[in-house]
Amino acid sequence: MSMKLIMESFRTFLNEEAPATMQDTPQHLYHAVGSDQLDGLRDNGIVNLPTELDFEEDKSGVPCSLDMNDAQRHGDVVLELDGEQLAGSGQYTMNPNDSGSGVRIGMTDSAYTSGHGVHDMVDKLGTNIPFQFVKKMIFSGDSLPNVRKLKDGGFGGVEIATFPRNPDEEVQSMWTPPLPDEQK
Repeated sequence: MSMKLIMESFRTFLNEEAPATMQDTPQHLYHAVGSDQLDGLRDNGIVNLPTELDFEEDKSGVPCSLDMNDAQRHGDVVLELDGEQLAGSGQYTMNPNDSGSGVRIGMTDSAYTSGHGVHDMVDKLGTNIPFQFVKKMIFSGDSLPNVRKLKDGGFGGVEIATFPRNPDEEVQSMWTPPLPDEQK
């Protein structure tokens, strides 16, 4: 029996015990950050480097919420991610959290079916979501973002919005990037 067949059989066995993945891909996912982290996220993406404890507690992957208001509790800027584009890329998995309103986005192992096995280093690489998947940045209502500075700083392709002061109101858009057809 070849090593590749052994690995495929073992993976099939593991998949029988695998945690449930999301049946329906959410259109939007929300990840909160501090405003001081935006430049690093624009340049390096949203990165999650799990610890051994994270693996033991099944907490690897980028934590996101299905509810923007729930995400707001974790940072002063909420990034709205395009869930359908993430899923469509084929590079990410989405697993529900125990809380029910949360999701962890993990990267798939592109060498999974190669038969070469997995090196321990693969887990240590963590998850990286490039900033191109961010469709909207929603700032807390406490302070208005400097839209011109954000646009000049490389965020012109992302909608910039603020949370309303009154919970009954909608998110207020301060900048919407032009569609590709409108830029011509």
